Amino acid sequence: MQKREPDRNLRTTGDGSGGVVVIKGVAEMNTGNEGRQRIKKRLELGKMETGKRKILAVLLGVLLICTMSGCRRDGGETETGIAKAADTSSHASVSTVTLTEGKYSEEKLDDTWDENQAVYLCLENDKITIEERTGLEKGDGAALKDKVEVTKSTVVIKSAGTYVFSGTLKDGQIIVDGDKEETVRLVFNGVSLTCTSLAPVYLKGGNVIITLTEGTENTLLDGSVYEFEDEGAKEPKAAVFSKDDLTFNGTGTLHVIGNYCHGIQCKDDLKFISGTYIISAVNDGIVGKDSVSIRDGHFTIESGDDGIKASNTEDSDKGYVLIENGFFQIMADGDGIQAETLLRINGGDFEITTGDGSQNVKTVSVMHSPDARQGSKTGMLGDKGAEMEGQIPEGGMTPPEGDIPEGGMTPPKGDIPEGGMAPPEGDIPEGGMTPPKGDMPAHEDGESETVSTKGLKSYVELIIAGGEFNLDTQDDGIHSNQNVTVQGGSITVSTGDDGIHAEKTLIVDGGSIDIQKSYEGLEGFDIVIKDGDIKIEASDDGINAAGDSEAVTEEKKKDFMADEDQGASMTINGGIIYVNANGDGLDANGDIFIDGGEVTVHGPADGGNGTLDYAASCRITGGTLVAIGSIGMAQKPSEDSTQVSLVFQTDKAIEAGAVISLKDKEGNTLAETVTEKTAQWFAISSPNLSVGEEYIFCAGTAEKEVKPTQTVSQFSF
Repeated sequence: MQKREPDRNLRTTGDGSGGVVVIKGVAEMNTGNEGRQRIKKRLELGKMETGKRKILAVLLGVLLICTMSGCRRDGGETETGIAKAADTSSHASVSTVTLTEGKYSEEKLDDTWDENQAVYLCLENDKITIEERTGLEKGDGAALKDKVEVTKSTVVIKSAGTYVFSGTLKDGQIIVDGDKEETVRLVFNGVSLTCTSLAPVYLKGGNVIITLTEGTENTLLDGSVYEFEDEGAKEPKAAVFSKDDLTFNGTGTLHVIGNYCHGIQCKDDLKFISGTYIISAVNDGIVGKDSVSIRDGHFTIESGDDGIKASNTEDSDKGYVLIENGFFQIMADGDGIQAETLLRINGGDFEITTGDGSQNVKTVSVMHSPDARQGSKTGMLGDKGAEMEGQIPEGGMTPPEGDIPEGGMTPPKGDIPEGGMAPPEGDIPEGGMTPPKGDMPAHEDGESETVSTKGLKSYVELIIAGGEFNLDTQDDGIHSNQNVTVQGGSITVSTGDDGIHAEKTLIVDGGSIDIQKSYEGLEGFDIVIKDGDIKIEASDDGINAAGDSEAVTEEKKKDFMADEDQGASMTINGGIIYVNANGDGLDANGDIFIDGGEVTVHGPADGGNGTLDYAASCRITGGTLVAIGSIGMAQKPSEDSTQVSLVFQTDKAIEAGAVISLKDKEGNTLAETVTEKTAQWFAISSPNLSVGEEYIFCAGTAEKEVKPTQTVSQFSF
């Protein structure tokens, strides 16, 4: 036999009273909150150890080497055991998945069975026996008995039918090796099964349904080293491993401990109807290659990589995750939930923490962002702001410390790249360290070893139609390489990077979004907000419409003050939007269109950013806008706006906590907010404003009577 030990991120092993114990190759698990807390601590220790290995790989350029090939992060092995760099673009780029809800047959929804139509198997320490039951000979169970092969501690099932398991087995295996079209039901009626050398449940063939009996606790646990009978074998690599369709139902509880690699892995369609699942795995918690569909259930997942994942990259109608309801508590070193083609969530309660969470990630202002933001200003004082030129007022633009190099600002050393990797502690060898060229060793989903730590992630489409979300993520809270659509639900995000990020189109058409901590709040190339209640706290831009463009030259990218019109767009047609940003408030490398909604923007206090920042235009035709910030880089609404906007600048800074309001000549308040930070620039637009009417602008104790003479009028005092 060939022994294989995977390149793992961590091992979930411990010392009792909960969690996992490994003693001389025999693993056992005890349940309880204390045990889960111990597992959590070991996962954290695993993160630290993994981080050290990753840092060494980056600095020394050493490829990840497994002494014996096993479960690698790219899901395959090489003959030498060396993890070759993967093509990071080898992900789905098209989705033809049209499902809006899961597809479940009546057979898979049914968690009942006929006692006289089943075979009963008892797990007894080191052996498996077929239980003799009175009346069994009257049912199909008698015929099925002859088709069950039991060899001491291993049972092989080759025929369709119902098989009921109970008891404890210290080291054994349940194998199903039937026809893909035949249904095999495994009923877990209080099972504790350990296999120290392979997958405890190995489903080689058959349409398998695992039913968890009401009120039972069931445990499956594998060892950290697998012994394969065939040279070069790559499978199984999970405590529960299935080559064909696999469905879980019932109302019992299943504990799965994946010490070797994954917790549950299915090479076809994986479905969960109901039940409680407590999963701890050194790699992914739950993997369904073609799909993962969850109708309901309670899931507690602690994983050394992704929590839940669908991995098919070849078929555009597969590789999806569809969740309709349930409770999910996920702590993942990788992504929380990931899909190749479509990630759709219709409902459920989600608490997801990825990587080290947001608490230890230091976000930085726009002036120091890694891409230097290129900017979309036409001048230091903003578009059509010549009348302000030369007036750097008190509290206005503050230049950064030190000399500004030619070509603009250079980002500071120590920026944290995607994945949150920090430079190593300790001495740097003489001569320094040179990072290797080319891609880093591969992640199982094809990414480099700077592991993705996003909360919800899809490579094509990500749709949230409902649910309660509490995301604490090291990387983006919600991310798609193409499109994100939010139609409903309540989303709370704290992240070290973007709250919600779409490489192409981001649509918000309902729901509640509360981004409590972020680098940028919402980001996409085209952003469309139709409805919803949105609150954003950002250390850089609040809402940013931008992306890579072939038309942007490298020289332009080097100059962060360049006027960059990528053709990106931000369209606001409705909703209640509140932004508090230290960088630009609303930023578009293209156009901003505001035609509805209630928009309040607290922009930067420093003069190196603008409350409104656009490359082409900021056209206001409806809605209410209250925007405040610094003067230095401010841009006013465009002259082609059809709704009246009033823009004010003050000689002295207005302190944080001051009331800002605009009243008509009768004293009726038309717009009002309270400053979050010092400010000297204010813009107000409302359907209630008209050219030629008199208004009173109040900023703290200062007041000014104004009468706009054109659609966009600017005043100083």
